Amino acid sequence: MQNSGISIIIKKLEKIKSAFKEKIQKSSAASLELQKVETEKQRQLVGNIIIAVLTERMPVRKALLLFPKGFTDPSIHAAWHALCHYEADEDIKVQDIEFNNQQVELLELIAFTFKDGNPLAQNIIDAYKPYYQDDPVSYENGINGIIKKLFRFLNF
Repeated sequence: MQNSGISIIIKKLEKIKSAFKEKIQKSSAASLELQKVETEKQRQLVGNIIIAVLTERMPVRKALLLFPKGFTDPSIHAAWHALCHYEADEDIKVQDIEFNNQQVELLELIAFTFKDGNPLAQNIIDAYKPYYQDDPVSYENGINGIIKKLFRFLNF
């Protein structure tokens, strides 16, 4: 008698456990999908920002401040650095028109790739990776942002 009662309880616990696992998997899949959609929206925003810079509707410095806070997407990191280089190389662009054209073409490529929410090609991301360590990208607001700024200040 007691064995059958225990086995019924065990079966019920196993059902609860499997239902819980299934719920966690669905929640995880939904979370990943939400994160994907958010990243695509951030890329589209960055694409619009770059177009505003290229059409001279917005200065580069303001554009850099409008980038999404706390982004983790390597494509957006590369775009941020490409825009920084575009601003920093102003004196070279005046002297070398070909260099200027190459930078504008790269920014156009990034902007139009981002318009559909697509990531950049890996070779573009890799070209800017050496600069990621010391980038002064805006961190998210709140306690997480403060902690990240502090760690960056302390060189962790």
